[in-house]
Amino acid sequence: MSQLSNLSPYEQFLRDTFHADDPALEQLQVQAEKAGLPAISIGPEQGKFLQVLIQLTGARKVLEIGCLGGYSGAWMARALPADGKLIGLELDEKHAAFTRGQWASLGFDGKTEVRVGPALETLPGLADEAPFDLIFIDADKNNYPAYLEWALRYSRPGTVILGDNVSMGGGLVDPDRQQNGGIRGMRNFAEQMGRDERLVSTVIPYPDGIAMAVVK
Repeated sequence: MSQLSNLSPYEQFLRDTFHADDPALEQLQVQAEKAGLPAISIGPEQGKFLQVLIQLTGARKVLEIGCLGGYSGAWMARALPADGKLIGLELDEKHAAFTRGQWASLGFDGKTEVRVGPALETLPGLADEAPFDLIFIDADKNNYPAYLEWALRYSRPGTVILGDNVSMGGGLVDPDRQQNGGIRGMRNFAEQMGRDERLVSTVIPYPDGIAMAVVK
C-alpha cells in the first residue's frame, strides 16, 4: 500500500476524479498488504502520471529500478503496446516473486520481466536491451546517483528518466538530516540531474516529488 493517504479535500477530489485505482489495482495493493510488503509504493497519482507519460511518448521499452510489489510497474505495463517490454529490477526475491505473480494475473507476463539482485549488479547485464524509452528509479536512495549514470548509459535522445521521492519527506533541505546517507544520495542525484547538460529536467510536485528529465 502507499503511504500517500493523508490527502487534503482538494487532493482527495483529484484522486477520486482522475486517479482512482480500478478494481485490479486495488486488489494488487490489498494482496501486497496481506503479503506483508512495506507500505511505501507510489500513489495512484504518480501511477497515472507514468501511464500517461508512456502513452504520450509512445514508449515501448521501459526499465524500472525497484519493483517492490509491482504496483507502479502495473500502471506502466498497461500503457505499453502489445509488443512493448518492461524490465523490473528488484533486490528482494520475495518482492520479485510477488510482482511476477501480480503482473501475470493482470495479463502482463508476456511483456514484463523481473530480474533479482542488487541493481548495481544486474544493470551491467542490460546492455543488449538498451536503449530504453523510459527509466523509472524508485529504489535505495543512496545509490540514486549511480542509477542515474546507468540510466544515461542506457538512454537515447528523447529517453525520459524519472526518480521518485526527491523531497525525502522534506529531508532534502532539512539541515538536521544532511548526514543521512539516503538524503545525501538523493541530494547528489537531484543536483546531478539538474545540472547535467545532457538533460532537460524538472520536478513534478507530487507529495514527495518526482524528478524528471528528458535526454537531449
